[in-house]
Amino acid sequence: MNVLHHLYINPLEKCNLHCRICYTRKTSPILTEKQILDFVDRYQEECEVQTVTLCGGEVFTLPYITHFINILNQKGIFVQVITNGTIDRLDNMERPNFINLIVSVDGLEDYHDKNRGEGNFQKSIGFLKKAKQLCFHTEIFSIVTRQNLAQIDKFEKFINDTLGKTDITYHPRKPLDYLRRHPISNIQGDINGFDFLTDDELITLIKTKKTFPPKELGCYQISLMSDGKIYGCCEGFEPIGTIDDTINHLIESFKKKLQTSCCNCIQPDFMCGMKKILNY
Repeated sequence: MNVLHHLYINPLEKCNLHCRICYTRKTSPILTEKQILDFVDRYQEECEVQTVTLCGGEVFTLPYITHFINILNQKGIFVQVITNGTIDRLDNMERPNFINLIVSVDGLEDYHDKNRGEGNFQKSIGFLKKAKQLCFHTEIFSIVTRQNLAQIDKFEKFINDTLGKTDITYHPRKPLDYLRRHPISNIQGDINGFDFLTDDELITLIKTKKTFPPKELGCYQISLMSDGKIYGCCEGFEPIGTIDDTINHLIESFKKKLQTSCCNCIQPDFMCGMKKILNY
């Protein structure tokens, strides 16, 4: 299974921003660098780690994070970092070509800053400019609501004019049913000014743009969270184990989940709200 060569690690939930449509609880547990490295090393003994994706919270708030990324790169592991792009620690990473920075930019400046806070659009664009100059791999992850849907063409033109060709993945805002029913998050966030897409709008977006979740679903991987629990996907709510379990136990638990999966989803008993759209 190729997916076993990719680890998703969420070392913290804390963040330096207070986005109005965030649905992540800002809980306190934070994994140490040693905890994560020990886990990666143990995993590597059983299964080759080719890629590690880091997410939060905001991982660049962690004092150890660039040292940790450098160590992973030295081990020959490609690292992806999902970030809001407002904290510049780019100069501390030694192998830019071994790092992909996935930066959250939610449309044009006024809309982005309405959600993420005044001045943060320029910080994120400046971060991307510098990252490209330093030869990092870069892409953009953009959450879509009814308010910024109509701006997409202008947004893409701005990005291409400002940064050059840049891959953009669009993520429709989580459906309200998901936000209300999720047993861990269940955070709704602001709705006024950040309305959910209609089914027709979702279908059009999925047909015409690169979107997340992927059109074939299958967005699963062994995912280590800040509380030390391990899930079968980055937004799972039923653990398959803990950081202290044997790697073989985790892999077997993961495979069993997949064997009973629906539409390639690791959590078939909980609808993310996208299945009916992806099966349009």
